[in-house]
Amino acid sequence: MNDAALAVLSSVVETDVTPLERLAHARDLWPRSTLALVEGRLPPSPLAVSFPQHEGDLRAAIDWAVANRVPVVPWGAGSGVCGAAAGRPDALTLDLKRMNRIGQVDAATRTVRVGPGVIGQHLEDNLGRQGWATRHSPSSIWCSTVGGWAATRSAGQFSSRYGKFEDMVAAMRVVAPARAFRTGRWAQGRDLGPWVLGSEGALGVISELLVRVVPLPESRWMRGYRFPSVPAAWEAMRLLMQAELHPCVVRLYDPVDTRIGGRGKGVKGGGSGLLKNLVGTLDARTNLSMPLALPRLLNALAGWGGDECVLVVGWEGTTEVAEVLARHGHGLLLHAGGKDLGAEPGDHWYAHRHSVSYKLAPIFTRGAFADTMEVASTWSNLPALDAAVRVALGEDCFVMAHYSHVYREGCSIYFTFVGRAEEGRYDRVWARALAAAGASGGTVCHHHGVGPHKMHAAARELAGLAAPFAELRDELDPTGILNPGRLFPPVSIPEPPAPTLGIDSRSLIATLSAQQPAADRDAWLSQRGYMLRFPTAGTLAAALGQPHAPWETAVLGASLHLDGTRVVLLAVPRSSAGPDPRAAFPAHCYETITVPVVPLAQLTVVVSRLAPDVRPARSTREGVELRGPAATELAALCARAGEAG
Repeated sequence: MNDAALAVLSSVVETDVTPLERLAHARDLWPRSTLALVEGRLPPSPLAVSFPQHEGDLRAAIDWAVANRVPVVPWGAGSGVCGAAAGRPDALTLDLKRMNRIGQVDAATRTVRVGPGVIGQHLEDNLGRQGWATRHSPSSIWCSTVGGWAATRSAGQFSSRYGKFEDMVAAMRVVAPARAFRTGRWAQGRDLGPWVLGSEGALGVISELLVRVVPLPESRWMRGYRFPSVPAAWEAMRLLMQAELHPCVVRLYDPVDTRIGGRGKGVKGGGSGLLKNLVGTLDARTNLSMPLALPRLLNALAGWGGDECVLVVGWEGTTEVAEVLARHGHGLLLHAGGKDLGAEPGDHWYAHRHSVSYKLAPIFTRGAFADTMEVASTWSNLPALDAAVRVALGEDCFVMAHYSHVYREGCSIYFTFVGRAEEGRYDRVWARALAAAGASGGTVCHHHGVGPHKMHAAARELAGLAAPFAELRDELDPTGILNPGRLFPPVSIPEPPAPTLGIDSRSLIATLSAQQPAADRDAWLSQRGYMLRFPTAGTLAAALGQPHAPWETAVLGASLHLDGTRVVLLAVPRSSAGPDPRAAFPAHCYETITVPVVPLAQLTVVVSRLAPDVRPARSTREGVELRGPAATELAALCARAGEAG
């Protein structure tokens, strides 16, 4: 690229071509690139870094890139861990942090307009001064941006109550090379929001977002519980979520993570001497190559410390509602075998919930790498997924895990692993673990994004969507400058069979014919003791776009025919393996759809209106249903709220 062309770019948008600025934008926090950096290998630097301040600057920079055939890499804060924002030779990096306007909250619609470059903690601080919050709280909140959250379909630590970030995005403005467009509430014509969310800058650059907000919680109730084993705690978590008690935090630490983290007041067993020595080396800043030389032995020794584990659970919201939910949840957890550890484990986690993101980097200077992997599946499939990935990682790494981002239908597993600092070992570990997750029926990505790191595994998971994605990309970016070569690389897999029709009673989901008449479908469910969580008078295919609460998962999976080929979208309780177009195709394409169901026998109370912070189980023509052990008390709160006005 000649200096004259760069001078033209600098004349329309602030641009920096100095080596230091380019190097600062040469990588994100993908541990593989950190490993290379420690070994003295610098990543390729972009051609230039531009700093748009408004949508006009963004348009000018993209037009310049099209005219000069220069690849464009959108950049938030560089905190991604999959390489999606990594720089590349001869590319233009768009640093969006100066597009950082935060508007006033619209109390009537409970939304706020936000620029894509706003740092997450800055947004929460600003909203807090107005009495509001998103309650999106990833551990990277101090060093990640709102636009990055949307581009990767991020999940925060309170997702069990508030949903993932794509649930909080009500609308977006997006600038693509061919045209600018709007999504969601701002859409004019076809809504491309489901494709843009999770597309990692491959379809356009987000210039503004309309974000849903909630009132700041009046009170918070946090507690820890000791369980005899992980399976026992899983069962308690499942019962808790399916009892309609809506905790904001459900976070289980496996036995090794429990002991290393010191979370288990009263937990028996201190672990093996070798495990203690490993932890000591982390504190002593000595080389980790020796203790990690025999990872399988190290994992086996770590298991000798016992099976007890700690579960942290919390509720928040209006004082009355949080107290009712927490009291019933506390009783349920005790009845399920949990031992009350008091408020300290929960309060300690809450106070330090963002600290872990800043503790892994020193490991790279001690002869090792550290990384995390987040997968997810339904409750019925969770044990198989956990075992398969744990074995795959444990061949070369010391492994522990916690289970968070918990939903009615299942939950995420968040593995943390440490291995010897060898690039070949790192690649081997990840290839084996991603293959194990896919073979076990779990998503390969719950919330960290895809990037070059997971794009082949994600493409296999979403096989069949590559063609419609490429068609849309060609329409919006005909010259192919936006983050080229990422998302949906060519993969070859055989056409999958149709999912089996039936009910998964543990996960409370049903796989049903998408085209079956409503009366036949509902009668079939009723005979088996269930009904749809989201009732519809028509076929499931015709109801795909119906409104639902943003924290709910209305469609978990589907099979459909695109251009004569069957495509199966995995039935998981959330995935971020790229965009989520489950409801984006014409109704006639769908063959089966996997949806949430509720048991007919569950305690149900119908109310005409809801009190603040009370969440419905179902909305029907007869009114709003409250379900589960707290239904009667919550209904009384709703009645009092109705009488008060």
